Amino acid sequence: MSGSASQKLSFQAMIFTACLFPFYILAATLTNSAAILTDLLATSFDLTALTACWLVLRLAHGAHAGKYAYGLGKLENLAELMIAVLQTLLVLIAGSRAILRIIHPEGVSGAELGLFVTAAAVIGNVILNRKATRLAHETRSPVLAAQARVHLVSAISSGSVFIVTVVLSIFNDVYWMFYLDPMASFVVIGFMVYNIFAMLSNSVASLLDQAIDEAGQLRILRVLTTHFDDFDELGDIRTRQFGGKMFVELHLGFEPDWTVAHTRTVVAKLTEAVKREFRQAGDEVEVAVVLLPGTLPPAAVDTPA
Repeated sequence: MSGSASQKLSFQAMIFTACLFPFYILAATLTNSAAILTDLLATSFDLTALTACWLVLRLAHGAHAGKYAYGLGKLENLAELMIAVLQTLLVLIAGSRAILRIIHPEGVSGAELGLFVTAAAVIGNVILNRKATRLAHETRSPVLAAQARVHLVSAISSGSVFIVTVVLSIFNDVYWMFYLDPMASFVVIGFMVYNIFAMLSNSVASLLDQAIDEAGQLRILRVLTTHFDDFDELGDIRTRQFGGKMFVELHLGFEPDWTVAHTRTVVAKLTEAVKREFRQAGDEVEVAVVLLPGTLPPAAVDTPA
Protein backbone atom coordinates (compact mmCIF):
# COMPACT_ATOMS: atom_id res chain seq x y z
CA MET A 1 0.00 0.00 0.00
CA SER A 2 2.73 2.47 0.92
CA GLY A 3 4.66 1.66 -2.27
CA SER A 4 1.59 2.21 -4.41
CA ALA A 5 0.77 5.48 -2.61
CA SER A 6 4.36 6.71 -3.02
CA GLN A 7 4.36 6.05 -6.74
CA LYS A 8 0.94 7.66 -7.12
CA LEU A 9 2.05 10.82 -5.29
CA SER A 10 5.26 11.09 -7.33
CA PHE A 11 3.27 10.63 -10.53
CA GLN A 12 0.78 13.33 -9.52
CA ALA A 13 3.61 15.74 -8.67
CA MET A 14 5.35 15.01 -11.97
CA ILE A 15 2.15 15.65 -13.97
CA PHE A 16 1.42 18.87 -12.05
CA THR A 17 4.91 20.24 -12.72
CA ALA A 18 4.81 19.12 -16.36
CA CYS A 19 1.52 20.99 -16.88
CA LEU A 20 2.93 24.08 -15.19
CA PHE A 21 6.22 24.07 -17.10
CA PRO A 22 4.98 25.37 -20.51
CA PHE A 23 3.28 28.30 -18.80
CA TYR A 24 6.55 29.08 -17.00
CA ILE A 25 8.37 29.12 -20.35
CA LEU A 26 5.77 31.47 -21.81
CA ALA A 27 5.86 33.73 -18.74
CA ALA A 28 9.67 33.94 -18.82
CA THR A 29 9.50 34.78 -22.54
CA LEU A 30 6.92 37.55 -22.15
CA THR A 31 8.62 39.28 -19.23
CA ASN A 32 12.17 40.45 -18.62
CA SER A 33 12.15 39.36 -14.98
CA ALA A 34 15.29 37.58 -13.80
CA ALA A 35 13.34 36.19 -10.85
CA ILE A 36 10.76 34.49 -13.07
CA LEU A 37 13.55 33.10 -15.26
CA THR A 38 15.27 31.69 -12.16
CA ASP A 39 11.96 30.18 -11.05
CA LEU A 40 11.67 28.63 -14.53
CA LEU A 41 15.09 27.01 -14.10
CA ALA A 42 14.09 25.79 -10.64
CA THR A 43 10.89 24.34 -12.13
CA SER A 44 12.89 22.52 -14.82
CA PHE A 45 14.92 21.01 -11.99
CA ASP A 46 11.69 20.08 -10.19
CA LEU A 47 10.37 18.31 -13.27
CA THR A 48 13.58 16.31 -13.70
CA ALA A 49 13.77 15.50 -10.00
CA LEU A 50 10.15 14.40 -9.72
CA THR A 51 10.45 12.26 -12.84
CA ALA A 52 13.52 10.59 -11.34
CA CYS A 53 11.65 10.07 -8.06
CA TRP A 54 8.76 8.37 -9.83
CA LEU A 55 11.02 6.12 -11.92
CA VAL A 56 13.15 5.11 -8.94
CA LEU A 57 10.13 4.34 -6.75
CA ARG A 58 8.54 2.32 -9.56
CA LEU A 59 11.73 0.34 -10.10
CA ALA A 60 12.42 -0.15 -6.40
CA HIS A 61 8.95 -1.44 -5.55
CA GLY A 62 8.91 -3.68 -8.62
CA ALA A 63 12.33 -5.22 -7.93
CA HIS A 64 12.76 -8.98 -7.96
CA ALA A 65 12.85 -10.03 -4.31
CA GLY A 66 15.17 -12.95 -4.98
CA LYS A 67 17.76 -11.02 -6.96
CA TYR A 68 17.69 -7.90 -4.75
CA ALA A 69 17.10 -9.42 -1.33
CA TYR A 70 17.86 -6.14 0.46
CA GLY A 71 15.83 -3.98 -1.92
CA LEU A 72 17.08 -1.07 -4.01
CA GLY A 73 17.43 1.51 -1.26
CA LYS A 74 20.78 2.78 -2.55
CA LEU A 75 19.28 3.42 -5.96
CA GLU A 76 17.15 6.09 -4.27
CA ASN A 77 20.27 7.70 -2.81
CA LEU A 78 22.02 7.63 -6.20
CA ALA A 79 19.03 9.37 -7.75
CA GLU A 80 19.15 11.98 -4.99
CA LEU A 81 22.86 12.54 -5.68
CA MET A 82 22.27 13.02 -9.42
CA ILE A 83 19.43 15.46 -8.72
CA ALA A 84 21.78 17.54 -6.54
CA VAL A 85 24.40 17.64 -9.32
CA LEU A 86 21.78 18.80 -11.83
CA GLN A 87 20.56 21.53 -9.52
CA THR A 88 24.15 22.76 -9.11
CA LEU A 89 24.31 23.45 -12.86
CA LEU A 90 21.02 25.36 -12.72
CA VAL A 91 22.31 27.44 -9.80
CA LEU A 92 25.32 28.51 -11.88
CA ILE A 93 23.07 29.54 -14.78
CA ALA A 94 20.60 31.43 -12.59
CA GLY A 95 23.39 33.09 -10.61
CA SER A 96 25.11 34.46 -13.70
CA ARG A 97 21.81 35.92 -14.96
CA ALA A 98 21.08 37.55 -11.59
CA ILE A 99 24.56 39.11 -11.44
CA LEU A 100 24.08 40.59 -14.92
CA ARG A 101 20.74 42.07 -13.83
CA ILE A 102 22.43 43.72 -10.82
CA ILE A 103 25.03 45.27 -13.12
CA HIS A 104 22.31 46.40 -15.56
CA PRO A 105 19.06 46.79 -13.57
CA GLU A 106 15.76 46.93 -15.47
CA GLY A 107 12.11 47.28 -14.58
CA VAL A 108 9.70 44.36 -14.92
CA SER A 109 7.06 44.40 -17.64
CA GLY A 110 4.49 41.90 -18.95
CA ALA A 111 4.48 39.90 -15.74
CA GLU A 112 0.73 39.16 -15.55
CA LEU A 113 1.09 35.55 -16.67
CA GLY A 114 4.11 35.15 -14.39
CA LEU A 115 1.98 36.19 -11.41
CA PHE A 116 -0.66 33.60 -12.27
CA VAL A 117 1.88 30.81 -12.77
CA THR A 118 3.85 31.50 -9.58
CA ALA A 119 0.62 31.67 -7.54
CA ALA A 120 -0.47 28.30 -8.94
CA ALA A 121 2.98 26.88 -8.20
CA VAL A 122 2.80 28.01 -4.57
CA ILE A 123 -0.62 26.44 -3.97
CA GLY A 124 0.20 23.16 -5.74
CA ASN A 125 3.60 22.71 -4.08
CA VAL A 126 2.23 23.39 -0.59
CA ILE A 127 -0.39 20.65 -1.04
CA LEU A 128 2.14 18.19 -2.50
CA ASN A 129 4.67 18.97 0.24
CA ARG A 130 2.20 18.04 2.97
CA LYS A 131 1.39 14.73 1.25
CA ALA A 132 5.04 13.88 0.56
CA THR A 133 6.10 14.73 4.12
CA ARG A 134 3.45 12.42 5.57
CA LEU A 135 4.37 9.54 3.25
CA ALA A 136 8.11 10.03 3.78
CA HIS A 137 7.57 9.73 7.53
CA GLU A 138 5.51 6.55 7.08
CA THR A 139 7.77 4.81 4.55
CA ARG A 140 11.16 6.28 5.58
CA SER A 141 12.00 6.72 1.90
CA PRO A 142 14.89 9.10 1.09
CA VAL A 143 13.38 9.78 -2.33
CA LEU A 144 10.09 10.91 -0.80
CA ALA A 145 11.98 13.01 1.75
CA ALA A 146 13.87 14.66 -1.13
CA GLN A 147 10.59 15.15 -2.97
CA ALA A 148 9.07 16.85 0.08
CA ARG A 149 12.06 19.23 0.21
CA VAL A 150 11.67 19.95 -3.51
CA HIS A 151 8.04 20.98 -2.98
CA LEU A 152 8.86 23.08 0.07
CA VAL A 153 11.70 24.93 -1.66
CA SER A 154 9.57 25.43 -4.77
CA ALA A 155 6.66 26.85 -2.76
CA ILE A 156 8.87 29.32 -0.89
CA SER A 157 10.80 30.28 -4.01
CA SER A 158 7.69 30.83 -6.12
CA GLY A 159 6.11 32.78 -3.26
CA SER A 160 9.13 35.08 -3.08
CA VAL A 161 9.03 35.65 -6.84
CA PHE A 162 5.28 36.34 -6.70
CA ILE A 163 5.64 38.97 -3.96
CA VAL A 164 8.57 40.74 -5.64
CA THR A 165 6.86 40.74 -9.03
CA VAL A 166 3.71 42.28 -7.52
CA VAL A 167 5.77 45.01 -5.83
CA LEU A 168 7.72 45.79 -9.01
CA SER A 169 4.53 45.88 -11.08
CA ILE A 170 3.05 48.49 -8.72
CA PHE A 171 6.21 50.59 -8.25
CA ASN A 172 7.68 50.19 -11.72
CA ASP A 173 8.78 53.85 -11.84
CA VAL A 174 11.00 53.67 -8.74
CA TYR A 175 14.53 52.97 -10.00
CA TRP A 176 16.06 51.54 -6.83
CA MET A 177 13.33 48.89 -6.69
CA PHE A 178 14.66 47.41 -9.91
CA TYR A 179 17.24 45.66 -7.72
CA LEU A 180 14.47 43.64 -6.04
CA ASP A 181 14.22 41.45 -9.13
CA PRO A 182 17.78 40.06 -8.99
CA MET A 183 17.54 39.93 -5.20
CA ALA A 184 14.51 37.64 -5.53
CA SER A 185 16.62 35.52 -7.87
CA PHE A 186 19.25 35.18 -5.18
CA VAL A 187 16.57 34.16 -2.68
CA VAL A 188 15.52 31.33 -5.00
CA ILE A 189 19.18 30.42 -5.58
CA GLY A 190 19.75 30.36 -1.83
CA PHE A 191 16.98 27.82 -1.35
CA MET A 192 18.36 25.77 -4.23
CA VAL A 193 21.80 25.75 -2.60
CA TYR A 194 20.22 24.63 0.69
CA ASN A 195 18.45 21.83 -1.16
CA ILE A 196 21.72 20.78 -2.82
CA PHE A 197 23.50 20.65 0.53
CA ALA A 198 20.71 18.61 2.14
CA MET A 199 20.63 16.14 -0.75
CA LEU A 200 24.40 15.72 -0.91
CA SER A 201 24.65 15.22 2.86
CA ASN A 202 21.91 12.63 2.90
CA SER A 203 22.82 10.74 -0.27
CA VAL A 204 26.57 10.50 0.29
CA ALA A 205 26.12 9.39 3.90
CA SER A 206 23.45 6.84 2.98
CA LEU A 207 25.54 5.35 0.15
CA LEU A 208 27.95 4.19 2.85
CA ASP A 209 26.92 1.31 5.10
CA GLN A 210 26.43 3.17 8.35
CA ALA A 211 25.81 1.53 11.69
CA ILE A 212 22.53 2.25 13.43
CA ASP A 213 22.77 5.29 15.70
CA GLU A 214 23.41 5.13 19.45
CA ALA A 215 19.72 5.16 20.32
CA GLY A 216 19.20 2.07 18.17
CA GLN A 217 22.23 0.35 19.68
CA LEU A 218 20.81 0.95 23.16
CA ARG A 219 17.52 -0.64 22.14
CA ILE A 220 19.37 -3.78 21.04
CA LEU A 221 21.37 -3.93 24.26
CA ARG A 222 18.18 -3.44 26.28
CA VAL A 223 16.63 -6.49 24.63
CA LEU A 224 19.76 -8.61 25.08
CA THR A 225 19.97 -7.62 28.74
CA THR A 226 16.32 -8.49 29.33
CA HIS A 227 16.73 -11.88 27.62
CA PHE A 228 20.18 -12.58 29.04
CA ASP A 229 19.19 -16.09 30.17
CA ASP A 230 17.96 -17.06 26.68
CA PHE A 231 21.44 -17.41 25.16
CA ASP A 232 24.76 -18.79 26.33
CA GLU A 233 27.27 -16.58 24.50
CA LEU A 234 27.22 -13.14 22.86
CA GLY A 235 29.45 -12.46 19.86
CA ASP A 236 29.29 -9.55 17.42
CA ILE A 237 26.38 -7.14 17.11
CA ARG A 238 26.42 -5.87 13.54
CA THR A 239 24.05 -3.18 12.31
CA ARG A 240 23.63 -1.26 9.08
CA GLN A 241 21.21 1.21 7.60
CA PHE A 242 20.71 2.54 4.09
CA GLY A 243 17.83 3.68 1.94
CA GLY A 244 15.60 4.19 4.97
CA LYS A 245 16.06 0.55 6.05
CA MET A 246 17.72 -0.90 9.17
CA PHE A 247 19.32 -4.31 9.59
CA VAL A 248 20.55 -6.02 12.78
CA GLU A 249 22.69 -9.15 12.88
CA LEU A 250 23.19 -10.84 16.26
CA HIS A 251 25.91 -13.48 16.70
CA LEU A 252 24.75 -15.66 19.58
CA GLY A 253 25.71 -18.98 21.14
CA PHE A 254 23.25 -21.39 22.76
CA GLU A 255 23.50 -24.44 24.98
CA PRO A 256 24.96 -27.31 22.91
CA ASP A 257 22.38 -29.79 24.20
CA TRP A 258 19.45 -27.72 22.89
CA THR A 259 17.43 -29.14 20.03
CA VAL A 260 16.86 -27.27 16.77
CA ALA A 261 13.19 -26.76 17.63
CA HIS A 262 13.96 -25.19 21.00
CA THR A 263 16.69 -22.99 19.50
CA ARG A 264 14.32 -21.76 16.79
CA THR A 265 11.76 -20.83 19.44
CA VAL A 266 14.30 -18.79 21.39
CA VAL A 267 15.63 -17.10 18.21
CA ALA A 268 12.09 -16.18 17.17
CA LYS A 269 11.43 -14.68 20.60
CA LEU A 270 14.64 -12.62 20.52
CA THR A 271 13.98 -11.45 16.96
CA GLU A 272 10.45 -10.33 17.76
CA ALA A 273 11.66 -8.56 20.93
CA VAL A 274 14.19 -6.50 18.95
CA LYS A 275 11.61 -5.63 16.29
CA ARG A 276 9.06 -4.63 18.94
CA GLU A 277 11.62 -2.39 20.65
CA PHE A 278 12.27 -0.54 17.38
CA ARG A 279 8.55 -0.36 16.49
CA GLN A 280 7.86 1.44 19.76
CA ALA A 281 10.29 4.14 18.59
CA GLY A 282 8.60 4.33 15.17
CA ASP A 283 11.29 2.35 13.31
CA GLU A 284 11.20 -0.86 11.30
CA VAL A 285 14.17 -3.23 11.40
CA GLU A 286 15.14 -6.58 9.91
CA VAL A 287 16.80 -8.94 12.42
CA ALA A 288 18.98 -11.98 11.73
CA VAL A 289 20.55 -14.31 14.32
CA VAL A 290 23.83 -16.09 13.46
CA LEU A 291 24.82 -19.09 15.57
CA LEU A 292 28.38 -18.97 16.84
CA PRO A 293 30.66 -21.89 15.80
CA GLY A 294 30.84 -24.68 18.33
CA THR A 295 27.42 -23.94 19.79
CA LEU A 296 25.23 -25.46 17.08
CA PRO A 297 22.44 -27.64 18.46
CA PRO A 298 22.03 -31.26 17.35
CA ALA A 299 20.56 -31.70 13.93
CA ALA A 300 17.77 -33.84 15.24
CA VAL A 301 14.50 -32.24 16.29
CA ASP A 302 12.61 -33.01 19.46
CA THR A 303 11.66 -36.63 19.70
CA PRO A 304 8.07 -37.36 20.79
CA ALA A 305 7.64 -38.30 24.40
